[in-house]
Amino acid sequence: MKYLLILFTTIAFFSCNEKKKVQESKPNVVVVLIDNQGYFELSRNGHQVVQTPRIDKLASQAVNFTDFNAPPFCSPSRAALLTGRYALRAGIHNTVGGVSILHKNETTMAEILKKEGYHTSIFGKWHLGSGYPYAPKYRGFEEVFVHGGGGVSQLGDYYGNNHINATYEHNGKYEKSKGFSTDVLFDEAIKYMDVKKRNAEPFFCYISTPAVHFPTNRHPVTSERLLKRGAEDNEYLALYSMIENVDDNVGKLLDYLKEAGLKENTLVVLASDQGVNDRGAAEHRSGSFKNRGLSFDEKHHVYCMIQYPKLTDKNPGDNDELTGMVDVLPTILDVCGIDQPTNLDGQSLKPLLDGSGDWDDERKLIVQCPRSRVRNKWENTSVKYKKWRLVDGKELYNIENDFGQKNDLATDNPELVDELTKTYESFWNSLLSADELISAHILGASEAPHVRLVAMDWYEGDAPWTQQGLKNKTAQGKWLVDIARDGKYKFELRRWPREAPFAIEAEAAIVEVGDVKAQSDIDVTDSEAILELELKKGRYDMITTFQPPRDSIDHPDWGANYVHVSYIN
Repeated sequence: MKYLLILFTTIAFFSCNEKKKVQESKPNVVVVLIDNQGYFELSRNGHQVVQTPRIDKLASQAVNFTDFNAPPFCSPSRAALLTGRYALRAGIHNTVGGVSILHKNETTMAEILKKEGYHTSIFGKWHLGSGYPYAPKYRGFEEVFVHGGGGVSQLGDYYGNNHINATYEHNGKYEKSKGFSTDVLFDEAIKYMDVKKRNAEPFFCYISTPAVHFPTNRHPVTSERLLKRGAEDNEYLALYSMIENVDDNVGKLLDYLKEAGLKENTLVVLASDQGVNDRGAAEHRSGSFKNRGLSFDEKHHVYCMIQYPKLTDKNPGDNDELTGMVDVLPTILDVCGIDQPTNLDGQSLKPLLDGSGDWDDERKLIVQCPRSRVRNKWENTSVKYKKWRLVDGKELYNIENDFGQKNDLATDNPELVDELTKTYESFWNSLLSADELISAHILGASEAPHVRLVAMDWYEGDAPWTQQGLKNKTAQGKWLVDIARDGKYKFELRRWPREAPFAIEAEAAIVEVGDVKAQSDIDVTDSEAILELELKKGRYDMITTFQPPRDSIDHPDWGANYVHVSYIN
Protein backbone atom coordinates (compact mmCIF):
# COMPACT_ATOMS: atom_id res chain seq x y z
CA MET A 1 0.00 0.00 0.00
CA LYS A 2 2.85 2.36 0.90
CA TYR A 3 4.43 1.88 -2.53
CA LEU A 4 1.10 2.42 -4.28
CA LEU A 5 0.65 5.70 -2.43
CA ILE A 6 4.12 6.83 -3.46
CA LEU A 7 3.37 5.82 -7.06
CA PHE A 8 0.08 7.72 -7.19
CA THR A 9 1.68 10.76 -5.56
CA THR A 10 4.50 10.70 -8.11
CA ILE A 11 2.06 10.38 -11.01
CA ALA A 12 -0.05 13.25 -9.69
CA PHE A 13 3.08 15.41 -9.26
CA PHE A 14 4.28 14.84 -12.80
CA SER A 15 0.75 15.27 -14.16
CA CYS A 16 0.45 18.67 -12.49
CA ASN A 17 3.88 19.65 -13.76
CA GLU A 18 2.96 18.61 -17.30
CA LYS A 19 -0.28 20.61 -17.15
CA LYS A 20 1.66 23.64 -15.92
CA LYS A 21 4.16 23.28 -18.75
CA VAL A 22 1.30 23.07 -21.28
CA GLN A 23 -0.30 26.23 -19.90
CA GLU A 24 3.01 28.10 -19.96
CA SER A 25 3.77 26.96 -23.52
CA LYS A 26 0.41 28.08 -24.85
CA PRO A 27 -0.32 31.81 -24.54
CA ASN A 28 -3.73 32.49 -23.02
CA VAL A 29 -5.95 34.65 -25.22
CA VAL A 30 -8.36 37.34 -24.02
CA VAL A 31 -10.34 39.33 -26.58
CA VAL A 32 -12.43 42.24 -25.32
CA LEU A 33 -14.84 43.82 -27.81
CA ILE A 34 -16.74 46.93 -26.76
CA ASP A 35 -20.03 47.53 -28.55
CA ASN A 36 -20.73 50.84 -30.27
CA GLN A 37 -17.94 52.88 -28.70
CA GLY A 38 -16.45 55.51 -30.96
CA TYR A 39 -12.74 56.01 -31.55
CA PHE A 40 -12.95 59.44 -29.96
CA GLU A 41 -14.77 58.25 -26.86
CA LEU A 42 -11.50 57.81 -25.01
CA SER A 43 -9.83 60.60 -23.09
CA ARG A 44 -6.52 59.89 -24.87
CA ASN A 45 -8.29 60.43 -28.20
CA GLY A 46 -9.63 63.81 -27.21
CA HIS A 47 -13.00 63.31 -25.53
CA GLN A 48 -13.85 66.36 -23.44
CA VAL A 49 -15.94 64.64 -20.76
CA VAL A 50 -15.17 60.95 -20.24
CA GLN A 51 -12.00 59.84 -18.50
CA THR A 52 -10.52 56.46 -19.46
CA PRO A 53 -7.19 56.23 -17.60
CA ARG A 54 -6.90 52.43 -17.66
CA ILE A 55 -7.48 52.09 -21.41
CA ASP A 56 -5.20 55.08 -22.01
CA LYS A 57 -2.44 53.41 -20.00
CA LEU A 58 -2.91 50.14 -21.88
CA ALA A 59 -2.57 52.01 -25.18
CA SER A 60 0.83 53.33 -24.08
CA GLN A 61 2.08 49.94 -22.87
CA ALA A 62 0.60 47.81 -25.67
CA VAL A 63 0.74 48.37 -29.42
CA ASN A 64 -2.04 50.83 -30.17
CA PHE A 65 -3.27 50.70 -33.77
CA THR A 66 -4.41 54.17 -34.82
CA ASP A 67 -5.59 53.23 -38.33
CA PHE A 68 -7.64 50.16 -37.40
CA ASN A 69 -10.78 49.54 -39.43
CA ALA A 70 -13.92 47.48 -38.89
CA PRO A 71 -17.23 46.95 -40.69
CA PRO A 72 -19.72 49.59 -39.54
CA PHE A 73 -22.24 47.33 -37.74
CA CYS A 74 -22.31 44.68 -35.02
CA SER A 75 -22.71 41.36 -36.84
CA PRO A 76 -20.35 42.09 -39.76
CA SER A 77 -17.66 43.30 -37.34
CA ARG A 78 -17.96 40.18 -35.17
CA ALA A 79 -17.85 37.91 -38.20
CA ALA A 80 -14.63 39.55 -39.37
CA LEU A 81 -13.11 39.30 -35.88
CA LEU A 82 -13.91 35.63 -35.32
CA THR A 83 -13.16 34.29 -38.81
CA GLY A 84 -10.41 36.54 -40.17
CA ARG A 85 -12.51 36.84 -43.32
CA TYR A 86 -14.66 39.55 -44.84
CA ALA A 87 -18.21 39.35 -43.51
CA LEU A 88 -19.79 39.11 -46.96
CA ARG A 89 -18.09 35.75 -47.39
CA ALA A 90 -20.18 34.48 -44.48
CA GLY A 91 -23.44 35.89 -45.85
CA ILE A 92 -23.47 38.72 -43.28
CA HIS A 93 -24.34 42.23 -44.37
CA ASN A 94 -26.81 43.48 -41.78
CA THR A 95 -27.78 42.97 -38.14
CA VAL A 96 -31.25 41.43 -38.74
CA GLY A 97 -33.29 39.99 -41.60
CA GLY A 98 -31.61 36.60 -41.91
CA VAL A 99 -28.27 38.15 -42.97
CA SER A 100 -26.71 38.49 -39.51
CA ILE A 101 -26.08 34.74 -39.15
CA LEU A 102 -22.57 33.31 -39.46
CA HIS A 103 -22.77 30.66 -42.17
CA LYS A 104 -22.28 27.13 -40.88
CA ASN A 105 -19.31 26.56 -43.21
CA GLU A 106 -17.28 29.32 -41.56
CA THR A 107 -14.69 28.35 -38.94
CA THR A 108 -14.43 30.50 -35.82
CA MET A 109 -11.52 31.46 -33.63
CA ALA A 110 -13.03 29.36 -30.84
CA GLU A 111 -13.22 26.25 -33.03
CA ILE A 112 -9.58 26.55 -34.06
CA LEU A 113 -8.29 27.19 -30.55
CA LYS A 114 -10.43 24.43 -29.06
CA LYS A 115 -8.86 21.92 -31.46
CA GLU A 116 -5.45 23.13 -30.28
CA GLY A 117 -6.22 22.30 -26.66
CA TYR A 118 -7.63 25.62 -25.46
CA HIS A 119 -10.64 25.95 -23.18
CA THR A 120 -12.99 28.41 -24.85
CA SER A 121 -15.53 30.86 -23.45
CA ILE A 122 -17.77 33.76 -24.39
CA PHE A 123 -19.26 36.36 -22.06
CA GLY A 124 -21.79 38.89 -23.36
CA LYS A 125 -22.90 39.57 -26.89
CA TRP A 126 -22.86 37.00 -29.72
CA HIS A 127 -25.16 38.38 -32.48
CA LEU A 128 -24.19 35.84 -35.13
CA GLY A 129 -27.25 33.60 -35.02
CA SER A 130 -29.23 31.53 -32.57
CA GLY A 131 -30.60 28.01 -32.78
CA TYR A 132 -28.80 25.19 -34.53
CA PRO A 133 -26.06 25.27 -35.77
CA TYR A 134 -25.41 28.96 -35.12
CA ALA A 135 -25.48 29.52 -31.36
CA PRO A 136 -22.10 29.88 -29.59
CA LYS A 137 -22.16 26.35 -28.17
CA TYR A 138 -22.17 25.02 -31.74
CA ARG A 139 -19.35 27.37 -32.85
CA GLY A 140 -16.58 26.20 -30.55
CA PHE A 141 -17.45 27.87 -27.25
CA GLU A 142 -17.54 25.54 -24.24
CA GLU A 143 -18.46 28.09 -21.56
CA VAL A 144 -21.32 30.32 -22.70
CA PHE A 145 -22.67 33.28 -20.70
CA VAL A 146 -24.57 35.50 -23.13
CA HIS A 147 -27.59 37.67 -23.68
CA GLY A 148 -29.82 37.07 -26.69
CA GLY A 149 -30.37 39.03 -29.88
CA GLY A 150 -28.05 41.85 -30.85
CA GLY A 151 -28.34 43.78 -27.61
CA VAL A 152 -30.17 43.90 -24.33
CA SER A 153 -33.96 44.21 -24.82
CA GLN A 154 -33.82 43.10 -28.44
CA LEU A 155 -36.20 40.44 -29.73
CA GLY A 156 -33.99 37.46 -28.98
CA ASP A 157 -33.05 38.64 -25.50
CA TYR A 158 -34.69 37.60 -22.25
CA TYR A 159 -37.89 39.63 -21.94
CA GLY A 160 -37.57 42.89 -20.00
CA ASN A 161 -33.76 42.94 -19.87
CA ASN A 162 -31.74 46.09 -19.61
CA HIS A 163 -28.17 46.64 -18.45
CA ILE A 164 -29.09 46.29 -14.77
CA ASN A 165 -29.78 42.90 -13.12
CA ALA A 166 -30.23 41.26 -16.52
CA THR A 167 -30.99 37.60 -17.13
CA TYR A 168 -28.39 35.77 -19.21
CA GLU A 169 -28.24 32.38 -20.86
CA HIS A 170 -25.59 30.37 -19.03
CA ASN A 171 -24.75 27.08 -20.72
CA GLY A 172 -28.31 26.60 -21.92
CA LYS A 173 -30.15 27.82 -18.82
CA TYR A 174 -31.40 31.27 -17.89
CA GLU A 175 -29.60 32.85 -14.96
CA LYS A 176 -30.53 36.07 -13.20
CA SER A 177 -27.60 38.39 -12.54
CA LYS A 178 -27.11 41.13 -9.99
CA GLY A 179 -25.38 44.30 -11.07
CA PHE A 180 -24.55 46.28 -14.19
CA SER A 181 -23.96 44.29 -17.39
CA THR A 182 -20.30 45.17 -17.86
CA ASP A 183 -19.48 44.47 -14.20
CA VAL A 184 -21.29 41.13 -14.36
CA LEU A 185 -19.59 39.99 -17.56
CA PHE A 186 -16.06 40.88 -16.47
CA ASP A 187 -16.62 39.28 -13.07
CA GLU A 188 -17.87 36.07 -14.69
CA ALA A 189 -14.94 36.07 -17.12
CA ILE A 190 -12.39 36.56 -14.33
CA LYS A 191 -13.97 33.73 -12.32
CA TYR A 192 -13.66 31.50 -15.37
CA MET A 193 -10.02 32.47 -15.97
CA ASP A 194 -9.20 31.88 -12.34
CA VAL A 195 -10.52 28.32 -12.51
CA LYS A 196 -8.46 27.66 -15.63
CA LYS A 197 -5.39 29.13 -13.96
CA ARG A 198 -5.79 26.86 -10.94
CA ASN A 199 -6.20 23.87 -13.25
CA ALA A 200 -3.20 24.97 -15.34
CA GLU A 201 -5.36 24.94 -18.49
CA PRO A 202 -4.79 27.35 -21.41
CA PHE A 203 -7.86 29.44 -22.16
CA PHE A 204 -9.49 31.66 -24.76
CA CYS A 205 -11.83 34.17 -23.18
CA TYR A 206 -14.01 36.38 -25.40
CA ILE A 207 -15.65 39.26 -23.53
CA SER A 208 -18.10 41.06 -25.80
CA THR A 209 -19.99 43.73 -23.90
CA PRO A 210 -23.48 44.97 -24.81
CA ALA A 211 -22.24 48.32 -23.51
CA VAL A 212 -22.15 50.93 -24.78
CA HIS A 213 -24.87 50.06 -27.30
CA PHE A 214 -28.29 51.59 -26.72
CA PRO A 215 -30.48 51.33 -24.73
CA THR A 216 -28.24 53.12 -22.26
CA ASN A 217 -28.58 52.99 -18.49
CA ARG A 218 -26.79 55.11 -15.94
CA HIS A 219 -24.19 53.21 -13.99
CA PRO A 220 -24.75 54.12 -10.34
CA VAL A 221 -21.07 54.63 -9.47
CA THR A 222 -19.61 56.21 -12.58
CA SER A 223 -22.59 58.51 -13.21
CA GLU A 224 -22.12 59.99 -9.72
CA ARG A 225 -18.40 60.30 -10.39
CA LEU A 226 -19.11 62.20 -13.58
CA LEU A 227 -21.57 64.54 -11.86
CA LYS A 228 -19.06 65.29 -9.10
CA ARG A 229 -16.54 66.25 -11.79
CA GLY A 230 -19.06 68.72 -13.21
CA ALA A 231 -20.54 66.73 -16.10
CA GLU A 232 -23.96 67.87 -17.23
CA ASP A 233 -26.96 65.88 -16.08
CA ASN A 234 -28.33 65.34 -19.59
CA GLU A 235 -29.17 62.60 -22.09
CA TYR A 236 -25.48 61.76 -22.56
CA LEU A 237 -24.74 61.02 -18.92
CA ALA A 238 -25.84 57.37 -19.17
CA LEU A 239 -23.57 56.79 -22.18
CA TYR A 240 -20.61 58.48 -20.52
CA SER A 241 -21.13 56.49 -17.32
CA MET A 242 -21.16 53.25 -19.31
CA ILE A 243 -17.90 54.19 -21.07
CA GLU A 244 -16.17 54.97 -17.77
CA ASN A 245 -17.49 51.71 -16.34
CA VAL A 246 -15.97 49.86 -19.30
CA ASP A 247 -12.65 51.52 -18.48
CA ASP A 248 -12.92 50.48 -14.83
CA ASN A 249 -13.51 46.88 -15.87
CA VAL A 250 -10.64 46.83 -18.33
CA GLY A 251 -8.49 47.96 -15.42
CA LYS A 252 -9.93 45.24 -13.20
CA LEU A 253 -9.12 42.62 -15.84
CA LEU A 254 -5.54 43.82 -16.29
CA ASP A 255 -5.01 43.96 -12.53
CA TYR A 256 -6.28 40.40 -12.21
CA LEU A 257 -3.95 39.09 -14.93
CA LYS A 258 -0.97 40.74 -13.23
CA GLU A 259 -1.85 39.62 -9.71
CA ALA A 260 -2.61 36.06 -10.88
CA GLY A 261 0.74 35.81 -12.62
CA LEU A 262 -0.91 35.49 -16.03
CA LYS A 263 0.07 38.79 -17.61
CA GLU A 264 3.35 37.69 -19.21
CA ASN A 265 1.74 34.74 -20.98
CA THR A 266 -1.61 36.27 -21.95
CA LEU A 267 -2.36 37.94 -25.26
CA VAL A 268 -4.93 40.71 -24.70
CA VAL A 269 -6.84 42.34 -27.55
CA LEU A 270 -9.06 45.34 -26.77
CA ALA A 271 -11.13 46.94 -29.54
CA SER A 272 -14.39 48.65 -30.29
CA ASP A 273 -16.57 47.20 -33.00
CA GLN A 274 -17.63 50.16 -35.16
CA GLY A 275 -16.96 53.82 -35.87
CA VAL A 276 -20.27 55.33 -34.70
CA ASN A 277 -19.97 58.30 -37.07
CA ASP A 278 -17.17 60.02 -35.10
CA ARG A 279 -19.33 60.31 -32.00
CA GLY A 280 -17.28 61.86 -29.24
CA ALA A 281 -15.04 63.89 -31.54
CA ALA A 282 -14.76 67.61 -30.94
CA GLU A 283 -15.31 68.03 -34.67
CA HIS A 284 -16.48 65.51 -37.24
CA ARG A 285 -13.75 64.70 -39.74
CA SER A 286 -15.99 65.86 -42.61
CA GLY A 287 -16.82 69.13 -40.86
CA SER A 288 -20.42 68.08 -40.25
CA PHE A 289 -21.95 65.42 -38.03
CA LYS A 290 -24.55 64.68 -40.70
CA ASN A 291 -24.53 61.04 -41.77
CA ARG A 292 -22.86 60.85 -45.18
CA GLY A 293 -23.19 57.09 -45.54
CA LEU A 294 -21.37 53.90 -44.69
CA SER A 295 -18.42 54.20 -47.06
CA PHE A 296 -16.34 56.72 -45.13
CA ASP A 297 -13.81 56.24 -42.36
CA GLU A 298 -15.97 57.70 -39.59
CA LYS A 299 -17.99 54.47 -39.83
CA HIS A 300 -14.94 52.16 -39.90
CA HIS A 301 -12.29 53.80 -37.73
CA VAL A 302 -12.11 52.10 -34.31
CA TYR A 303 -9.56 51.77 -31.56
CA CYS A 304 -7.62 48.55 -31.13
CA MET A 305 -4.71 47.75 -28.84
CA ILE A 306 -2.88 44.47 -28.37
CA GLN A 307 -0.67 43.50 -25.45
CA TYR A 308 1.53 40.45 -25.20
CA PRO A 309 4.49 41.50 -23.06
CA LYS A 310 6.90 38.98 -24.60
CA LEU A 311 6.47 40.87 -27.89
CA THR A 312 4.88 44.26 -27.27
CA ASP A 313 7.31 45.35 -24.53
CA LYS A 314 9.85 45.67 -27.35
CA ASN A 315 7.69 48.02 -29.41
CA PRO A 316 4.93 49.73 -27.37
CA GLY A 317 2.90 52.77 -28.36
CA ASP A 318 1.07 54.00 -31.43
CA ASN A 319 1.28 52.30 -34.81
CA ASP A 320 -0.36 53.91 -37.84
CA GLU A 321 -0.16 51.06 -40.34
CA LEU A 322 -3.38 50.14 -42.13
CA THR A 323 -4.94 47.33 -40.09
CA GLY A 324 -8.39 45.89 -39.51
CA MET A 325 -10.71 43.52 -37.70
CA VAL A 326 -9.91 40.67 -40.10
CA ASP A 327 -6.32 40.78 -38.80
CA VAL A 328 -7.17 39.72 -35.24
CA LEU A 329 -7.57 35.98 -35.90
CA PRO A 330 -4.36 35.54 -37.95
CA THR A 331 -2.47 37.53 -35.31
CA ILE A 332 -3.69 35.31 -32.48
CA LEU A 333 -2.87 32.14 -34.40
CA ASP A 334 0.59 33.45 -35.29
CA VAL A 335 1.42 34.41 -31.71
CA CYS A 336 0.14 31.05 -30.47
CA GLY A 337 2.17 29.13 -33.05
CA ILE A 338 -0.90 27.71 -34.81
CA ASP A 339 -1.04 27.22 -38.56
CA GLN A 340 -3.35 29.70 -40.24
CA PRO A 341 -6.12 28.64 -42.62
CA THR A 342 -5.25 29.50 -46.22
CA ASN A 343 -8.53 31.31 -46.90
CA LEU A 344 -8.12 34.28 -44.55
CA ASP A 345 -8.46 37.88 -45.72
CA GLY A 346 -6.55 39.30 -42.78
CA GLN A 347 -2.83 39.14 -42.07
CA SER A 348 -0.92 38.69 -38.86
CA LEU A 349 0.01 41.82 -36.92
CA LYS A 350 2.82 40.02 -35.11
CA PRO A 351 5.55 41.90 -37.04
CA LEU A 352 4.00 45.14 -35.78
CA LEU A 353 3.79 43.83 -32.23
CA ASP A 354 7.51 43.09 -31.95
CA GLY A 355 8.78 45.60 -34.51
CA SER A 356 10.46 42.89 -36.57
CA GLY A 357 9.89 44.76 -39.83
CA ASP A 358 8.34 41.87 -41.74
CA TRP A 359 5.01 43.63 -42.25
CA ASP A 360 3.54 43.80 -45.77
CA ASP A 361 2.56 47.45 -46.08
CA GLU A 362 1.31 46.92 -49.65
CA ARG A 363 -1.78 45.13 -48.38
CA LYS A 364 -5.25 46.29 -49.36
CA LEU A 365 -8.23 46.20 -47.02
CA ILE A 366 -11.89 46.09 -48.06
CA VAL A 367 -14.73 47.27 -45.85
CA GLN A 368 -18.24 46.73 -47.23
CA CYS A 369 -21.57 46.55 -45.44
CA PRO A 370 -24.67 46.75 -47.66
CA ARG A 371 -26.95 47.17 -44.57
CA SER A 372 -29.80 45.32 -46.27
CA ARG A 373 -30.82 41.79 -47.20
CA VAL A 374 -29.54 42.30 -50.73
CA ARG A 375 -25.86 42.83 -51.46
CA ASN A 376 -24.94 45.03 -54.39
CA LYS A 377 -21.60 45.52 -56.02
CA TRP A 378 -19.72 48.56 -54.68
CA GLU A 379 -22.55 49.42 -52.28
CA ASN A 380 -21.20 51.05 -49.10
CA THR A 381 -17.64 50.09 -49.96
CA SER A 382 -14.21 51.42 -49.10
CA VAL A 383 -11.05 49.89 -50.55
CA LYS A 384 -8.14 51.00 -48.38
CA TYR A 385 -4.45 51.08 -49.28
CA LYS A 386 -1.97 52.78 -46.99
CA LYS A 387 -3.62 56.20 -46.51
CA TRP A 388 -5.69 55.98 -49.68
CA ARG A 389 -9.43 55.31 -49.71
CA LEU A 390 -11.41 54.36 -52.83
CA VAL A 391 -15.06 55.04 -51.95
CA ASP A 392 -17.81 53.16 -53.79
CA GLY A 393 -15.49 52.71 -56.77
CA LYS A 394 -15.78 56.38 -57.70
CA GLU A 395 -14.06 58.74 -55.30
CA LEU A 396 -10.44 58.59 -54.12
CA TYR A 397 -9.13 60.25 -50.96
CA ASN A 398 -5.83 60.39 -49.13
CA ILE A 399 -6.41 60.73 -45.39
CA GLU A 400 -2.80 61.67 -44.64
CA ASN A 401 -3.43 65.19 -45.91
CA ASP A 402 -7.23 65.03 -46.06
CA PHE A 403 -8.41 63.31 -42.88
CA GLY A 404 -11.99 64.38 -43.55
CA GLN A 405 -12.09 62.81 -47.03
CA LYS A 406 -13.30 66.00 -48.68
CA ASN A 407 -11.01 66.30 -51.72
CA ASP A 408 -11.63 63.70 -54.42
CA LEU A 409 -8.34 62.80 -56.14
CA ALA A 410 -9.67 60.11 -58.48
CA THR A 411 -9.13 62.13 -61.64
CA ASP A 412 -5.50 62.81 -60.69
CA ASN A 413 -4.69 59.17 -59.90
CA PRO A 414 -6.30 56.93 -62.56
CA GLU A 415 -3.71 54.14 -62.21
CA LEU A 416 -4.28 53.82 -58.48
CA VAL A 417 -8.05 53.86 -58.99
CA ASP A 418 -7.64 51.06 -61.53
CA GLU A 419 -5.42 49.03 -59.16
CA LEU A 420 -7.83 49.32 -56.24
CA THR A 421 -10.77 48.60 -58.52
CA LYS A 422 -9.12 45.36 -59.62
CA THR A 423 -8.60 44.41 -55.96
CA TYR A 424 -12.30 44.87 -55.30
CA GLU A 425 -13.38 43.10 -58.51
CA SER A 426 -11.28 40.08 -57.53
CA PHE A 427 -12.91 40.01 -54.10
CA TRP A 428 -16.44 40.41 -55.43
CA ASN A 429 -15.98 37.72 -58.05
CA SER A 430 -14.69 35.32 -55.39
CA LEU A 431 -17.89 35.47 -53.34
CA LEU A 432 -20.32 32.59 -53.36
CA SER A 433 -23.75 33.43 -54.70
CA ALA A 434 -26.17 35.11 -52.32
CA ASP A 435 -28.47 32.06 -52.44
CA GLU A 436 -25.62 29.79 -51.34
CA LEU A 437 -24.92 32.01 -48.34
CA ILE A 438 -28.44 32.17 -46.91
CA SER A 439 -28.31 30.47 -43.52
CA ALA A 440 -31.08 27.93 -43.02
CA HIS A 441 -32.16 26.89 -39.53
CA ILE A 442 -31.77 23.14 -39.08
CA LEU A 443 -34.77 21.47 -37.45
CA GLY A 444 -34.83 17.92 -36.14
CA ALA A 445 -31.08 17.33 -35.90
CA SER A 446 -30.10 14.76 -33.30
CA GLU A 447 -27.67 17.30 -31.83
CA ALA A 448 -30.52 19.80 -31.34
CA PRO A 449 -33.98 18.17 -31.35
CA HIS A 450 -35.47 21.34 -29.81
CA VAL A 451 -34.88 24.73 -31.49
CA ARG A 452 -36.25 28.22 -30.92
CA LEU A 453 -36.74 30.49 -33.92
CA VAL A 454 -36.99 34.27 -33.56
CA ALA A 455 -38.55 36.68 -36.05
CA MET A 456 -35.43 38.86 -36.28
CA ASP A 457 -34.07 36.03 -38.47
CA TRP A 458 -36.84 36.17 -41.08
CA TYR A 459 -35.02 36.23 -44.41
CA GLU A 460 -38.02 37.57 -46.33
CA GLY A 461 -40.69 40.03 -45.26
CA ASP A 462 -40.41 42.33 -42.28
CA ALA A 463 -37.36 42.53 -40.00
CA PRO A 464 -38.53 43.08 -36.40
CA TRP A 465 -35.76 43.34 -33.82
CA THR A 466 -36.86 45.02 -30.56
CA GLN A 467 -39.14 43.84 -27.79
CA GLN A 468 -41.03 47.10 -28.11
CA GLY A 469 -42.30 45.83 -31.45
CA LEU A 470 -44.05 42.90 -29.75
CA LYS A 471 -46.95 45.23 -29.03
CA ASN A 472 -47.60 45.54 -32.75
CA LYS A 473 -49.57 42.90 -34.65
CA THR A 474 -48.50 43.66 -38.20
CA ALA A 475 -45.14 42.00 -38.97
CA GLN A 476 -44.90 38.93 -41.19
CA GLY A 477 -42.00 37.03 -42.73
CA LYS A 478 -40.34 33.71 -43.56
CA TRP A 479 -37.62 31.56 -42.09
CA LEU A 480 -35.53 29.28 -44.26
CA VAL A 481 -35.37 25.84 -42.64
CA ASP A 482 -33.64 22.55 -43.30
CA ILE A 483 -35.61 19.56 -42.07
CA ALA A 484 -32.91 17.15 -40.94
CA ARG A 485 -35.00 13.95 -40.98
CA ASP A 486 -38.45 12.67 -41.88
CA GLY A 487 -40.92 12.62 -39.05
CA LYS A 488 -43.47 14.40 -36.90
CA TYR A 489 -42.64 17.88 -35.58
CA LYS A 490 -44.33 19.98 -32.92
CA PHE A 491 -44.56 23.74 -33.42
CA GLU A 492 -45.23 26.07 -30.49
CA LEU A 493 -46.18 29.50 -31.86
CA ARG A 494 -45.94 32.58 -29.66
CA ARG A 495 -46.38 36.29 -30.00
CA TRP A 496 -44.50 36.85 -26.71
CA PRO A 497 -41.58 34.79 -25.35
CA ARG A 498 -42.16 31.96 -22.87
CA GLU A 499 -40.97 34.06 -19.93
CA ALA A 500 -43.67 36.63 -20.74
CA PRO A 501 -46.77 34.49 -21.47
CA PHE A 502 -49.13 37.27 -22.49
CA ALA A 503 -52.13 36.70 -24.74
CA ILE A 504 -51.64 36.32 -28.47
CA GLU A 505 -55.01 38.04 -29.09
CA ALA A 506 -55.78 35.88 -32.10
CA GLU A 507 -58.45 33.30 -32.90
CA ALA A 508 -56.48 31.06 -35.24
CA ALA A 509 -52.88 29.98 -35.79
CA ILE A 510 -51.27 28.53 -38.91
CA VAL A 511 -47.86 27.04 -39.65
CA GLU A 512 -46.66 26.20 -43.14
CA VAL A 513 -43.43 24.39 -44.02
CA GLY A 514 -43.19 24.20 -47.78
CA ASP A 515 -46.52 22.80 -48.98
CA VAL A 516 -47.39 21.21 -45.64
CA LYS A 517 -49.81 23.21 -43.52
CA ALA A 518 -51.55 22.95 -40.15
CA GLN A 519 -54.16 25.27 -38.68
CA SER A 520 -55.81 25.46 -35.28
CA ASP A 521 -58.44 27.61 -33.60
CA ILE A 522 -57.25 29.27 -30.40
CA ASP A 523 -58.75 31.49 -27.73
CA VAL A 524 -57.84 35.17 -27.74
CA THR A 525 -56.43 34.74 -24.23
CA ASP A 526 -54.05 31.91 -25.20
CA SER A 527 -50.33 32.62 -25.01
CA GLU A 528 -49.31 29.75 -27.28
CA ALA A 529 -50.62 27.70 -30.17
CA ILE A 530 -49.50 24.08 -30.59
CA LEU A 531 -49.56 22.45 -34.02
CA GLU A 532 -48.00 19.33 -35.51
CA LEU A 533 -46.74 18.53 -39.00
CA GLU A 534 -45.46 15.42 -40.74
CA LEU A 535 -42.43 16.59 -42.70
CA LYS A 536 -39.96 15.16 -45.17
CA LYS A 537 -36.24 15.88 -45.08
CA GLY A 538 -35.34 18.90 -47.21
CA ARG A 539 -35.09 22.70 -47.41
CA TYR A 540 -38.25 24.78 -47.20
CA ASP A 541 -39.68 28.21 -46.47
CA MET A 542 -41.48 28.33 -43.15
CA ILE A 543 -44.19 30.87 -42.42
CA THR A 544 -46.50 31.29 -39.43
CA THR A 545 -49.74 33.22 -39.21
CA PHE A 546 -51.95 34.53 -36.44
CA GLN A 547 -55.44 35.52 -37.53
CA PRO A 548 -57.17 38.23 -35.48
CA PRO A 549 -60.73 37.91 -34.21
CA ARG A 550 -63.27 38.40 -36.96
CA ASP A 551 -64.49 41.64 -35.44
CA SER A 552 -60.96 43.14 -35.59
CA ILE A 553 -61.29 44.43 -39.13
CA ASP A 554 -58.49 46.94 -38.68
CA HIS A 555 -55.86 44.26 -38.02
CA PRO A 556 -54.37 42.08 -40.76
CA ASP A 557 -52.83 38.66 -40.15
CA TRP A 558 -49.37 38.64 -38.60
CA GLY A 559 -46.58 36.18 -37.85
CA ALA A 560 -45.36 34.51 -34.67
CA ASN A 561 -42.32 36.24 -33.18
CA TYR A 562 -41.17 33.04 -31.47
CA VAL A 563 -41.52 29.45 -32.56
CA HIS A 564 -40.26 26.48 -30.55
CA VAL A 565 -39.81 23.44 -32.81
CA SER A 566 -39.40 19.91 -31.47
CA TYR A 567 -38.81 16.67 -33.31
CA ILE A 568 -41.29 14.08 -31.96
CA ASN A 569 -40.60 10.85 -33.88
